[in-house]
Amino acid sequence: MTGNILIAGDLFPNEKNLADFRAGAVDALFGEKLVGMFANADLTLCNLEGALSDSGERGVKTGPVKVAPADAVAAYRKLGVDVCLLANNHVTDGGAQGVRDTLKALAGAGIHAVGAGENEASIPHSFVREVGGVRFGFYNVSETMYNKPGRDIPGVWLYDEYVVCRELAECKRACDYLVVIYHGGIEKFPFPSPETRKRFYRMADNGADLIVAQHTHCVGCEERYHGARLIYGQGDFLLKNFAPGLTDTGLLLELAVEDGQVDVRKHLVRVVDEKCVRYAEKQDFAAYDARSAQVGDEDYVYRQLQKFCEGELRLYLTAFKSPSRLRVRLARLFPKAYRKWLFGYRERDLRFALHTLRSEQNRETAIIGIQDLLQSGGYRR
Repeated sequence: MTGNILIAGDLFPNEKNLADFRAGAVDALFGEKLVGMFANADLTLCNLEGALSDSGERGVKTGPVKVAPADAVAAYRKLGVDVCLLANNHVTDGGAQGVRDTLKALAGAGIHAVGAGENEASIPHSFVREVGGVRFGFYNVSETMYNKPGRDIPGVWLYDEYVVCRELAECKRACDYLVVIYHGGIEKFPFPSPETRKRFYRMADNGADLIVAQHTHCVGCEERYHGARLIYGQGDFLLKNFAPGLTDTGLLLELAVEDGQVDVRKHLVRVVDEKCVRYAEKQDFAAYDARSAQVGDEDYVYRQLQKFCEGELRLYLTAFKSPSRLRVRLARLFPKAYRKWLFGYRERDLRFALHTLRSEQNRETAIIGIQDLLQSGGYRR
């Protein structure tokens, strides 16, 4: 028996292509080659990187807010997307109502949703589908960002190593081939951080055959671990290209089944003018293969991470800059006035500081950057 599955990265409209999404103009958005691949696949999945909602509600956050009208689901339906992965950091951008509206829009389009729910108890973490005679299990989980659910609060399934590993072992018993779609890692960095790599190893130890990191917005690298294939960075499928040359390329993953064997195939796609995506004419994996050959060199990867963190450090130091001695004295003399006026933090500053503490990616980046700065002595004493 034969069959195939497609897994696409982040997919969400922007101001340049929203009209085409709402019209379901898939030929204009994706081109003949990709439309044909989706039409011929037995199962297709993508990460829905935002909220589909007509509500004016918005999540309280810093950074980009990704919300599109609910009828933009037309493009997902017309392309033939079967499953939308919702365990990400943007599905809550429309607030609680945005999550509810997204789930409703997908259900109305006949698209299965996994990874998010109306409350923490209702979130589906996984599902099993048989393709080509092979039972595939899919598990969707995210790092903690602006997406934490509550007893009565919509949100997404968040990584808890004890629970995730236990559930993966259970999923593996119910399927032949287990795929984990993990929304996390460091944005715009093509290697795994130490924490991400450790997590992938733990998930592989508990039954995962293929683990794919989304969220990084760039194509990363891969390695093999105890028979599992670990892909650190799928890149986007079609999203706003905020870093040309880096975020305009993605991997479309194909799981091809033949006689009970699963072959993972990679296809490069490229965003054109932020408006549409096309199958890349040149399927050049030289840079990807080179990074994959280096991922096992922990010292090399960590040096690259230190350089990256150095470039990001200013943002975090701004959020947590220590007060001067004068400000400390003023705080003691005028505690109420200091708290509101003299400290100098605006609402956005406070929200960014909260995000830095809450976001696993930002916290790890900040810690590495500050540690390196202290060791180098490159600061004012």
